[in-house]
Amino acid sequence: MASATVVLIILDSGFVALAFPEIEREFSTTPRSTLSWVSSGYFIALASLMLLAGGLAERFGQKRIFIGGIGIYAVGAIAMATAPAAWVVIGARLLQGAGAAALTPVSLAIALPEFPTSRRSTAIAGWAVVGGLSGVVAPTLGAIVVDLGGWRAPFVLLVGLLGLVAVAAVRTLRPDRPASNPQPIDALSVPLTFAAIGGLAIALSKGRDWGLADSRTLASLIIGVVCLPLLLRRSQQKNTGLIDLSLFRIGSYTKGSLASVTTQLGFFAFFFTSPLFFTEVWGYSVLAAGLALALQQGTSALFGLPLGRITERFGAGAVVGAGGIVASLSFVWLVLMVDESPNFWVAIAPAFIIGGLGTMANGAMSTSLAFREIGDANLGMASSGYYVTRRIASGLGVVLGAAILGDATGGDSLGRFKLVWVVAAAAYFLSGLSGFADHKASSPPS
Repeated sequence: MASATVVLIILDSGFVALAFPEIEREFSTTPRSTLSWVSSGYFIALASLMLLAGGLAERFGQKRIFIGGIGIYAVGAIAMATAPAAWVVIGARLLQGAGAAALTPVSLAIALPEFPTSRRSTAIAGWAVVGGLSGVVAPTLGAIVVDLGGWRAPFVLLVGLLGLVAVAAVRTLRPDRPASNPQPIDALSVPLTFAAIGGLAIALSKGRDWGLADSRTLASLIIGVVCLPLLLRRSQQKNTGLIDLSLFRIGSYTKGSLASVTTQLGFFAFFFTSPLFFTEVWGYSVLAAGLALALQQGTSALFGLPLGRITERFGAGAVVGAGGIVASLSFVWLVLMVDESPNFWVAIAPAFIIGGLGTMANGAMSTSLAFREIGDANLGMASSGYYVTRRIASGLGVVLGAAILGDATGGDSLGRFKLVWVVAAAAYFLSGLSGFADHKASSPPS
């Protein structure tokens, strides 16, 4: 079920990325900074509701919440496929984010206890391979379906896939055994998270259109700045808060989470804007753009196969560090080599192949690093905190990419795409440093 969840979420993200150029054309009167909430709003909803979903799973059982999450996700997909207006599209994605919030922490909590702590790197590597293979399929399948049936067609397909996973979950998941003494659910953390992250995201995404001195920009910024410390304070005071801050006293959890956050920020700024680069600057079709992105994901999937053994030999910190640096260099290659003339095999392919190796090593093993010292008793809360921060970073990465790109199109936007790649390079470089910091700290003295 954990692997099925990864497949669904990655397919959905790939569908949205490839469909976005057509969504933008259909709702051409809506600014790109607003339409970017098709992706960023999804991640913010997912992060905000993840703890609530985890608490409900503890109270009512993982199986019920998992299947309920599939149902909510499916309703959101149906709304996407039938949306008559841009605000409905954004609302549907928020609903899908709510469904994903029920799926993500529950699936990991179901899977990891089946493996001893010493074998979790291999288990997570296998999980990452499934994600990598899904990443190959998602751009290609999404592009083909968009090309044949328009941007709504992938979400019709998604509904059918969700139905299959629901049937499998009903048949294979163990019967629910709710906790005898579940912790109280802190529902106040949910609106605080929406206000804190949403306020900052709105200020970032709309600041260019409204102006930095506009009352709407300032109000959004103030809401985010005020609510964020309130959210952290509540988490510090109560074990039922959004994140158990005491877990960050564990060095590997802190470094793995930091590596993951910076990775997600850089990757989703890149992933959200890449189809726009291929279709607008180089004039590719949606199908060609999907096939181009599949090269990077395919390399990631292939490298994921031996990744567990490599990590067990050299340590998660070293793998995260090396992966971050390699991925960073791949984005530097894009900045230096890409121009307005299409030259895929020289300017893009080397970066995507090398970058695929780096992003897999860094992204998958940051999870292994974070959970290396987490016992089963703390796995649920650690998983929630890890994925909350990870998905917040994903959403802010989309917002950042859209804010940098603005409404520029065609050759005029090439410089802005390069700035996105610079941001991605910096993010992966910082992630790599975090991994190496753990490797140095955990290495025995010579």
